[in-house]
Amino acid sequence: MYYYGNINRLKQLFYSKKNRIGVIIIDTLFFTIVNRGKANTVLRKAKECGATEATIFLGEGTVQSKLLDKLGINEIHKEILMVSASKELNDKLHQVLSETFSFTKRNKGIAFSIPFKRWTLDNNKRNQKVNLDDDQYNMCCIITIVDKGRGRDCINAARAAGAKGGTVIHGHGAGVPTDYYFPLLIEPKKDTVMIITAKNKATSISEKIINDLGLDKPGNGITFILPVGRTSGLIENRSEERKGVAYESTF
Repeated sequence: MYYYGNINRLKQLFYSKKNRIGVIIIDTLFFTIVNRGKANTVLRKAKECGATEATIFLGEGTVQSKLLDKLGINEIHKEILMVSASKELNDKLHQVLSETFSFTKRNKGIAFSIPFKRWTLDNNKRNQKVNLDDDQYNMCCIITIVDKGRGRDCINAARAAGAKGGTVIHGHGAGVPTDYYFPLLIEPKKDTVMIITAKNKATSISEKIINDLGLDKPGNGITFILPVGRTSGLIENRSEERKGVAYESTF
């Protein structure tokens, strides 16, 4: 997966006479999803670990419960913290944040990392590529962007195909600086749904979302799958573990 930014800004920051090749050390995008009001506390701890760039999004998580479904309170307000990290910082964030905020306990929070392409200003250098089929990636993140209000339909479709839940981010077109290194523009009145699942389920879940929401028709939305390099806090699913799949997300 590739992310392109302002090359002139990169040259100003990282290109000098002494060092003709400039590199932004961003190996991964580290995400953590916590209950509303907790993200700033997590961010402070992340900064203690060495994080310098981060963005907080507001979203809603989902809870599987027949009782809560009947009561109409099956959604929980969430905050999503996104941090740009080197491999070393990513490993440290997983360890420190998981221990500090008890991610191993149910509904305390989860964290996951998505591989990021390494920038180089030397056009002769071969770019590092991330392959979804690589055996080192056992988990995937399915991202779906649909019209506002259809996020719940996306979650329902994903659950019907075996997903445990997801997180919905309501896009308002604000909150991300225009020169931010992660140039994803979220248009107003959109729902962005993030679902973490085992790689062997990702295709069937994605196809179910496409079919149920009609994403094969223009204007209905898009969905894509990204590899997940590491996870923390995902609830173990015993039946799946016996088949060789370790964790599923309940967020």
